[in-house]
This record gives sequence, structure tokens and C-alpha cells, in this order.
Amino acid sequence: MPDLPLSLRRVVKRFPGTPPVTAVAGIDLDVAPGEILGLLGPNGAGKSTTIGIITTRVRPTEGTVTVFGVDAVADPATVKGTLGVVQQANTLDRRLTLWENLYYHCRYFGMGRGASQRRADDLLTRFRLADRRDALPPQISGGMAQRLQIARAVAHDPALLLLDEPTAGLDPQSRIALWELVTELREGGMTVVVSTHYMEEADALCDRVAIVDHGRILVVDTPDALKR
Repeated sequence: MPDLPLSLRRVVKRFPGTPPVTAVAGIDLDVAPGEILGLLGPNGAGKSTTIGIITTRVRPTEGTVTVFGVDAVADPATVKGTLGVVQQANTLDRRLTLWENLYYHCRYFGMGRGASQRRADDLLTRFRLADRRDALPPQISGGMAQRLQIARAVAHDPALLLLDEPTAGLDPQSRIALWELVTELREGGMTVVVSTHYMEEADALCDRVAIVDHGRILVVDTPDALKR
């Protein structure tokens, strides 16, 4: 049986303090190949910390995380190579054009110059940004910036895409456009984990939803089953 794209077992994260803060309180979760799984919960529920643990940016206090069978704590470099990540904050390079943001990301992941140029061109077209290729990130809208961040996250063709509240602060039209892009990526075979606090987003986008609160997963099921 092939390894799952993502598996979490008894994952705990405590941050030191007086008293210590338990952000993740024992999460068990499996993500199937080719599905969009949503982490749905209010601010402070532990969603972003969980994403941070999966991306190896946050080291768990207890438990294990495996990405396609690779231990994320023991071998973070290998895990990072299989992931595409879009954080809550805009992390685009403000001094590079849209095309350059994609080109240098490809180069960073070891693609040759010609291949990186072609990939940047293709992604700008696919994500409907080709007419702004020479613009700088401060010169585009929030919806365009999010599209570019997702394009950059998938530029190296990752097997697992992680989106941390990708539509927060966007207008309804931009949110729907992003849902369509993410659905297209899943249809191309990519596995996606998305955190959100919008119930309508989880309903529209996800195959399964894990409801998270106080660092725990309360239930995992399809949107239809949860509504029933």
C-alpha cells in the first residue's frame, strides 16, 4: 500500500510560558491522495500551528508527522521538497516582478534556466496573470497576489499543497476564483490541505472537513455528512 500524502499521530505542540500554552493537543489525521481536506475552526483553534508543524517550520512537542512516508522531524529537507506552501502573510518578493518571483522560485528548487523561464511563462498564463508579468507585487490587487502565491507554491510541482487561510481578506469574487484554481489543481492529481474559518469555503471546496477547536480535531467527515 503506498504511503499517504500526510499522516499525523498524537501530535502535540506546547509553547513555553507561565503557564505553558498548548496550541495543538493531540491530533490524529490522515489525508488521502488527491483529496482536498479542510481544517475548519475559529482563530486560535490551532490550525496555523498544525500547518507549521506539517511544513517543518514548527517542531512538535510530541507525536509524529509523515509526508509520503517521510518523517517530517527526522528528515525535514526531504519533506520540504515535496510541499507547496501558501502562508497567511504575503511573502512575495516586493522588488521582483511577477514573472521573476516565479522564475527564481523555480531556480531555487534546482530547475535549469530555460525550464524555469518556460515554467514561469506557463504559470502566469494558467493563473491569468500574463498581462501583469512585469508588474511588481505592490502594484496588483490582493486577489492577484494570492493567485501568484499559489502559482509560486506549485511551480516546482509539489505532491502536497498547504494553504493557510488563503482567502482571508479577499472580496467574494476573488475568493470564488481561488476556489476554482484550487479545484483545478486537485483535478490534476495534487493533494491539498487548506485551513479556513469560513464554513461556506469548507463546504464549497473540500472533500472532507476536520473541525478544529482548542487544538483538537472534534470530527472529520464530508461537508454533506457534517451538515446532516
